[in-house]
Amino acid sequence: RYGGDEFVAILPETDLEAASVGARRIIEAVGGVTLSVADGAVVTGSVSIGMATYPDHAVAMKDLFLFADNMMYRAKAEGKNRVVVPDAQDVIDVFRTLGEKSMLILNAVEKRSVVPFFQPIINVATGKVEAVEVLSRIRMEDGSYIIADEYVSIAEKMGVMHKLDFIQLEKALEAVEETGYNGFLFINMSPRALVLNDFVQETRRIASRFKIDPTRLVFEITERETIKNMALLERFIVTLRSEGFKLAIDDFGSGFSSFHYVKRFPIDFLKIEGDFILGMKNSEKDRALVRSIVTLSKDLGIRTVAEYVEDRAVLDQVVTQGIDLAQGFYIHRPHISLAEVMKVNLP
Repeated sequence: RYGGDEFVAILPETDLEAASVGARRIIEAVGGVTLSVADGAVVTGSVSIGMATYPDHAVAMKDLFLFADNMMYRAKAEGKNRVVVPDAQDVIDVFRTLGEKSMLILNAVEKRSVVPFFQPIINVATGKVEAVEVLSRIRMEDGSYIIADEYVSIAEKMGVMHKLDFIQLEKALEAVEETGYNGFLFINMSPRALVLNDFVQETRRIASRFKIDPTRLVFEITERETIKNMALLERFIVTLRSEGFKLAIDDFGSGFSSFHYVKRFPIDFLKIEGDFILGMKNSEKDRALVRSIVTLSKDLGIRTVAEYVEDRAVLDQVVTQGIDLAQGFYIHRPHISLAEVMKVNLP
């Protein structure tokens, strides 16, 4: 399970034809599953599949993944519930697109066209904004924006993601300075930051320039990201905390490292896996899982954050379970104006 509703299947020693047969078997198997819900309706599932084969479509692991990901999105665009078998022209088209995105990313670094969007995180007890999450966008020449999901993996492969992160942080702190916002800022951190010797020092320099207390900056490490070198991660976190910065684990509960992290590292916030939060409306299992995470967090002095709060029913469950903080479309969508999101105040 790569994340959310995305899965990856690896088929060793398999050519494109055999992979196509396997993909169609998956589509048939998923199509044969039906679920009866509370109101008596029957729900069926579908799946869109894209493929990449080594070495026909790419030789590097990340390039293979990017290629298959592109094919999967094409399958969705063509009507879903299908498999896209790539041909020679797809290789040209995909890598031309990747090349265009690479140029776009380099241009964003040069012209500092990274733009922070802000999503409020409310204190569930008071209904007031206690923090904001800073989300990265790249502004296009036509005034539109590209979301982070569309360029982060390429920027990381190019080795420039940290530059985009620093530009975003500077612009976010400019907004803080202009508005007088005095709460926490949650910053998404690329796992590549762990291997940059000067990441913490540069972040400290930026915070110092804007005269912001480091304890207001909360860096999010995504729990789905596989951190193989725990000693490296521990060294990085100790350095981060020694400078006063705080730490959050995002998507907590989505992987196998969850309890390792809270046992070994000084965590300040746990952002609970969004699927569990959404599932609380209809699933006692999800409610039980969330209750256990909240209880564990309280015992360890860690504050909890609910993401994906998309309607009142989910928020009611968040309140019932005693989660400290919440964010999601029901509360407020990400917005370019920090002043706008500071005004949110739920009853």
